[in-house]
Amino acid sequence: MFEKADKGEGRKAFVVGLVNRLSEKSENHSLTEMQSLAASAGFTVSGSASLKLNKPTPRTFLGSGKAEILAAKIHDTESDCAVLDREITPSQQYNLSQLLGVTVYTKNEIIHLIFASHAKTAEGKIKVELADLRYRLSRLPGKGNELSRTGAGIGTRGPGEQQIESSRRFIKDRISLLTRRLKQITRRRKLNKSLRYQKGFPQVAIVGYTNAGKSTILNALTGSHETVQDKLFATLHPAARQTFIAGIGETVFSDTVGFIREMPPTLKDAFRATMEEVLDADLILQVIDASDPAFSIHYQVIIQTLREIGAMGTPAIAVFNKIDTLVEPFHVPPEITKHHPHVFVSAKKGYGLQGLIDEIVQQLEKKISQVDIVTDYHNLPEIEKDIYRNGYIEDMKPVNDKKVRVRGIVRKH
Repeated sequence: MFEKADKGEGRKAFVVGLVNRLSEKSENHSLTEMQSLAASAGFTVSGSASLKLNKPTPRTFLGSGKAEILAAKIHDTESDCAVLDREITPSQQYNLSQLLGVTVYTKNEIIHLIFASHAKTAEGKIKVELADLRYRLSRLPGKGNELSRTGAGIGTRGPGEQQIESSRRFIKDRISLLTRRLKQITRRRKLNKSLRYQKGFPQVAIVGYTNAGKSTILNALTGSHETVQDKLFATLHPAARQTFIAGIGETVFSDTVGFIREMPPTLKDAFRATMEEVLDADLILQVIDASDPAFSIHYQVIIQTLREIGAMGTPAIAVFNKIDTLVEPFHVPPEITKHHPHVFVSAKKGYGLQGLIDEIVQQLEKKISQVDIVTDYHNLPEIEKDIYRNGYIEDMKPVNDKKVRVRGIVRKH
């Protein structure tokens, strides 16, 4: 029967980065990122190495010479599994595992493990399991040797066919069940979302590469207490928090799932509906970890993801976070400054937050109007109710014994 992948807890993993002459710089970053992913999945990283590979071998992906080098490193570090920083075919993965004598994990498998361990809400757990099931379903045809069962009876069609079909039926039945459950949960979430939008509050979406500090910024701006961890994909469930901003009124800030290079398509599809809430935002905060040497690559991933969901036309602010950790002068690339205003903050320390709020106000001012009304006292209760339904009152002064002047901020619509 079909089984889920093992968890990483207690396992010593040797992380392997595969580079070629044309991409050595970016792939060195990929090795560092892969080590962080393995650690976030619960593995103990016992060692790592970059192997140059210009042309994969059809059967085992790594040639015999590269495999011998890797096997020696795994043995020397007493590792019990290997983690590759890319995806290979199921048959290559199985054959390479046999050659190395340890379990081999791919990048997509590691990311699926992280999502599974971090999912806390019912919706998040179902989405992660659906993504994992669809990922495994797509790889079943390549697992003929691994799932082989000799067909000895009349009507059998060869080794492996019975076991694979059994696993396929199990997965499809489970997908159908979880899809029905997810539709029920999604209806409730959409109802809550529509009630939020009926109030007309300005919507600000917080997006960014995983572990850039999005949840910390949400907490700093709204005074909320979302869980903050120094881990990749610590936040999987979207969190919407409301706060008052002078000059704008009540504003809703929404945290989102973190981005990453080469996100597994199964997980990207599972969380696409969540990300599409960004389409309803009046403003997007693009959070970038200024302390990460690869921040420019991360920014390109942000732009690509926003382009995929059709959110490139929404006004945005580039928010460079973690400036308290910088030891050298920071220079913003022109490809960022020419598209968006930018600010520098340390959400953890509270540096630069007022500058961020000022920039948010400047961007959202297009969505609000100032009202200046002189009314009779007997009309005042109705006027107050209407203004507070759509904004807030800044000032109220009597004009004479019969009239009062009310100044306020309301949403333009």
